[in-house]
Amino acid sequence: MKRLHCPICNSTEVYPIAGGYIGCIYRCKRCGYRGALVVEYNDEDEGRDGR
Repeated sequence: MKRLHCPICNSTEVYPIAGGYIGCIYRCKRCGYRGALVVEYNDEDEGRDGR
């Protein structure tokens, strides 16, 4: 399962606010970040190095 993380505060409380043909704009509930860039982790990748 893939999880989205905020590039500013690394929160997982990121959700799409707009999207369509050219991509999505995301918003972070914790810090208020808005933008197209989010960090995506696989659950299995997090378990290997503890990040």
